[in-house]
Amino acid sequence: MAKIKWRHLGLLVLGLSFLLGFQRPVNASPLALETSRIAGIRQIDTAIEVSRIGWQQADTVLLANCDHFPDALVAAPLSHQLDAPLLLTPTGGVDAKVMDEIKRLGAQQIILLGGEAALSPKVVSDIQNAGYSQPERIAGYDQFETAQRVAERVGTKGQVILANGDQFPDALAISAYAGVTETPILLTSAKKMPATTQEELNNLQQKGDLNTLVIGGEAVVSSATLGSLNSVQRLAGNDRYDTAAEVYEFARDELTAQTTYLVTGEDFPDALAAGGLAAKQGAGIVMAQRTYLPGSTYSVLSRPTESTMNVVIIGGMAVVADKIKSIVEGTEQPPYLLAGVAVIVDPGHGGPDTGALGATGTYEKNNTLPVGLNLASLLRSAGAQVTLTRSTDVTPAVGPYSELSDLQARTKIANDQKADLFISLHNDASSNPEPGGTTTYYSSASSVATQSKAFADSMQREVVKAMALNNRGVRDAPFYVLKNTKMPAVLVEIGFISNPSEEKLLGAPDVQKKVALGVYRGILSFKGI
Repeated sequence: MAKIKWRHLGLLVLGLSFLLGFQRPVNASPLALETSRIAGIRQIDTAIEVSRIGWQQADTVLLANCDHFPDALVAAPLSHQLDAPLLLTPTGGVDAKVMDEIKRLGAQQIILLGGEAALSPKVVSDIQNAGYSQPERIAGYDQFETAQRVAERVGTKGQVILANGDQFPDALAISAYAGVTETPILLTSAKKMPATTQEELNNLQQKGDLNTLVIGGEAVVSSATLGSLNSVQRLAGNDRYDTAAEVYEFARDELTAQTTYLVTGEDFPDALAAGGLAAKQGAGIVMAQRTYLPGSTYSVLSRPTESTMNVVIIGGMAVVADKIKSIVEGTEQPPYLLAGVAVIVDPGHGGPDTGALGATGTYEKNNTLPVGLNLASLLRSAGAQVTLTRSTDVTPAVGPYSELSDLQARTKIANDQKADLFISLHNDASSNPEPGGTTTYYSSASSVATQSKAFADSMQREVVKAMALNNRGVRDAPFYVLKNTKMPAVLVEIGFISNPSEEKLLGAPDVQKKVALGVYRGILSFKGI
C-alpha cells in the first residue's frame, strides 16, 4: 500500500463514517447498473459456479468446510497467491459435484483449510480414492490458530489485517483487498485477543514495521485488545454494511475492475468463495440484506465510473432477492432516497381540456397522464409523499369548468399540501410542424424564484438526456401554476406534439416511462442526490 494512503487514512475513515452513516445517500447518482448473478441450489453449488467462472484450469484447489466460515474467510490471500479457487464441502466427505469440479480444473494439489473437526479424515480418503496424493492441511486448534497458520503460509509484507473471527461480515468485506494485496487475515475476538493471534502479531512486529488494518468498530474489535500494536488503522462504520462500504472505498486503488460483487450480510455460505474470485479480477465487494439495499451500499455503487459497472450478485433469490437486483438496475427505487419529500405531480390538462392537438389528432392530455402516473410510482418507491392533481381523465376543478378554475385547483392542491416540489407535465405545440425539442419553465414571479430556477436547470438537463430531443433550454414564464405555488415549481414541455416524429414518441408507452425516469432524476439532481 502506498504510504500516503496510510498517512491520510484516519481522515478518510472519519469522512466516510460521516457520509455513510446516513441511510439516505448524499450526492449519489441514481443507479442504472448492469447485473448478473452467480448462484447454485446449495452454497456448495454456488462455490462451484464461482470456480467455473473464474478458473478454466487450476493446479491447486483450496477446500474448506461449507458450514464453518472462519477457515474459508482467511483463504483469499492464499487463493490469490496460488491462483487457486476455493471449494466447499461438508465435514463428512467430499461432495460428488465438488470432486467433479476438482477434476475439471485439472488440479494437482488440494489444500485443506481447517482441522479434522472441519474436514474429517473421510475427506482425505475421498481425495486419495479419487487418485490424488495426500492433501496438504493447514489447520490449528481453532479458527484463530488456523488463520495464523494460513498467514504464515502466505507470508507478510509489512501489513496484516485483523478481523473478528466469531462473525463473518468484516472479514468477508476485506477479503478481496486481502487477496489482491496478498495481505494475511488474522482473527480475534471482540473483547480478548487470542494468544495465537497476539503471538503472531508480536513476531511480525519484531521483524520490522507492521501496519495492522483493523476491520470493524469497537463492538467487534475492542481498542483495549490492540495496545501492543505500534501502527493501527481502523475501517469501521455504523454496522456491517457501512463497514463494507468503507472497505470498498478504501480499496479502490487496488480493486480497479468495473465489476463489483454484491454479497449477503445476513448469511455467510454463498459468499464464502467470492473473495478469491473478486481478488483474481480486481473487483470490490459490497453487502446487502436479502430484501434491502442499505444506503451506504447504494452510495458507493452510485459513484461515477469511467464505464458502466457490472454488479455480480452472489447467491440465489433466497439469499439476495430480485428486489435488490431491480434497485441496482434502476427499475426500482430504494425507499430512503426521497423519504419525507412531498411532491405534487401535475399531468397537464384533462377532462374537457384536451390540451394541444397532435399532427394526427392525438391529445396532449392523454400523453401527460401516463408520464405522471409512472413518475408517481417512481417517487413513491423512493419514499416520497406524492399527490397527483389528477390520476384519470378529469379536471381537478370543482363545479363548472373554466381554465382559471382548473389552474386554481391545481395550485390550491399544492399549497394546501405544503408540498416541497411541484412538477407540471405538458406537450408543446406550434402551428409550424417543424419545431421540436424540450423546454423547462420556471417563474421569476414566484416567491421562491431562485430555487425554482435551480430546479428547472436540473430538470431540463435530465429530461433532455432521457428524450435526446433538441435542448430548448430553461425559460422564464409567468404561468399561473408556477408563479402562484409556494414551493419550487417547474413546467416541463417534454416535446412538440405538433411535430409528427415527436408526436409518435410522446404517445409511446416506453418513451413515457423514459420521460418519467428523466423527470425523477431531475428531482434527485435538484435535491443533491
